[in-house]
Amino acid sequence: MPEELMIIWILAVGLGLACLAGYAAQRLKLSPILGYLIAGYLIGPNSPGFIADQQISNQLANIGITLLMFAVGLNFNWKDINAVKKIVLPGATTLSLISIAAGILLALSLGNTLIQGFVIGVAICVSSTVVIVRVLADQNLLHTKQGHIVIGWTIVEDLVSVFGLILLPALIYTPSDPSASPLAAISYSVVIVLLKMLALGLIIYYIGETLIEKILKVIARTRSHELFTLAILACVFLIAVGSSYLFGISLALGAFIAGTVVGKTELSHQAAANALPMRDAFAVIFFLSVGMLFNPIAVKDDLPLFIGILFILLILRPLIAFLILKLAKYPAFIGFTVAFAISQIGEYSFILAEEGSRLNILPDNAYDILVACAFISIALNPILFQVFKPLTNSKRKSKLFDSSNIQLDALYPADNSLASFLPKALVVGYGPVGRAVAHFLKKNHQVLVIDQNIDTVSTTKEDQIEILFGDAAQLQLLERARLENVQLIVVTTPDLRVNYSIIEAAQHISPHAKIIARVHFKSEMDSVKFGDIPIICDEEATSERMISAIQALNYT
Repeated sequence: MPEELMIIWILAVGLGLACLAGYAAQRLKLSPILGYLIAGYLIGPNSPGFIADQQISNQLANIGITLLMFAVGLNFNWKDINAVKKIVLPGATTLSLISIAAGILLALSLGNTLIQGFVIGVAICVSSTVVIVRVLADQNLLHTKQGHIVIGWTIVEDLVSVFGLILLPALIYTPSDPSASPLAAISYSVVIVLLKMLALGLIIYYIGETLIEKILKVIARTRSHELFTLAILACVFLIAVGSSYLFGISLALGAFIAGTVVGKTELSHQAAANALPMRDAFAVIFFLSVGMLFNPIAVKDDLPLFIGILFILLILRPLIAFLILKLAKYPAFIGFTVAFAISQIGEYSFILAEEGSRLNILPDNAYDILVACAFISIALNPILFQVFKPLTNSKRKSKLFDSSNIQLDALYPADNSLASFLPKALVVGYGPVGRAVAHFLKKNHQVLVIDQNIDTVSTTKEDQIEILFGDAAQLQLLERARLENVQLIVVTTPDLRVNYSIIEAAQHISPHAKIIARVHFKSEMDSVKFGDIPIICDEEATSERMISAIQALNYT
């Protein structure tokens, strides 16, 4: 096929086959991820028929990884990680070190060298954040307490693997001075890593954060969705690529950092709504690319290494993670959630394996074995969550496992304010009408306001009123605002076309909520098809007020 159409063919055949395989998996009550992996294998070089270009597929997959990790960063709250740092820092670090040691022992037992075992160990000590986010979201666990622990756990694993990646060249470093110690080369690499991390943190959180917020606010004032989307995507990819190129971290970690920066601004909800609709499609391409790399023949040629790595991934690591959490007196459902979540490897393991192969450290066939283990472990991960779903349920009681005395609520400050018990109301628009409505409702409601004027959002600080920047006509924005339990929606913007979109999106999110809308002209009332939704017309209201004023002057 023509090279200029290669990307189109990958998207057409790959996404089409992924859709069919994902649907089949869904019908069988399995995760669609399994279908995507199989579809990737079918279009890969190790199966007959259409063969997609692996390099192009990997680049498209990197877009998916970047957008997915940006979404995780947007939802990430450092307070959540700070609340669980006492377990994720020592727990994830201990598990990573044990995993590296297990990889070294496995390699030595199969006749490989210590350095080769170290590379294998580092490659299997880090779980795929892409898989974890997707599976936790499918299980409705991503925004729970155990979900926060899992995300914090994987961040620590990523940092450990970053150190391992940068240490690899030092392991084969041959000093010009024969008397130089290998320990000196390793120490030098560690110091460089620490300095790079410190520099990245200072640049991002003391310079980049303020600069990005100012840029986004300037763009937001134009009220152009296209420009705002371009600005968000530019920030994401510039930070991800810049962090990766200058500081040696992964694209995924760089995108996560970009998400945390944008997530701290007042534009985070609209940023997610504009930038992430294409996230899921590109995330599917990531799973296709993993399937394309799967080579069954490599497994047959090196079965002991394959079985050994799978044993570490599916049994040893989950067991140790569970024991760590139980020793820390965490409830069993958190232990099981973390154990199942980290029982796989993915994108960062491929990067480590590729670097090990480039440096001629890894033994022959080891890269293909790691890919095969990733394929199997990713395919099994959602199945484990489905089969053992009761074990990850926080409401489940078990005399055997839930003897811990830790109080999870102590990790997260409880909101005992009166507002949390009030019915929820949404007000769209915060002009003179919206402001008056919000102030009236806040007496008896928990009020959320959505407005497109970034200056209004930035300067308004009202008690008992939460205000978000964004376009309420976008379904993704309303989903992020979590309006499932809202009881009243008041649309105070007068634009009929916009109101149609807002009401349609609101009814999709909260079909039982009562809605009141507004139009500007009386002529629009005849074309309104909002069913039984009360419509307030500006012209009618003005006419009625003027007639009342005339009557008050006794002219009738």
